[in-house]
Amino acid sequence: MIKSGVDLRGIKPQIAVAYTILCTIFQRHVSAPCVITSASDGTHGPNSLHYQGLALDIRTRHVIPAMLLLIVRDAKNELGDQFDVVQEDDHLHVEFDPK
Repeated sequence: MIKSGVDLRGIKPQIAVAYTILCTIFQRHVSAPCVITSASDGTHGPNSLHYQGLALDIRTRHVIPAMLLLIVRDAKNELGDQFDVVQEDDHLHVEFDPK
């Protein structure tokens, strides 16, 4: 699911794959939609990977803390070392950032 106004232009294939995996994880733990709240749009830090189509923000305000811990754990495990998964106040920031 995509929040109204989110701009997906320029999203790289790696992020599309990550979103598919995240949707499966959300369904497993909360049976709630995996909502993209920001992609290449919005205001982010000057070096943000959002502007390169390599990051997504996923809504989490509807997820109870215990389930969010499981979602973050599974996202980190299933996406692997090439992705960063960062829990923010009301969303997950997921970026393709191979080291």
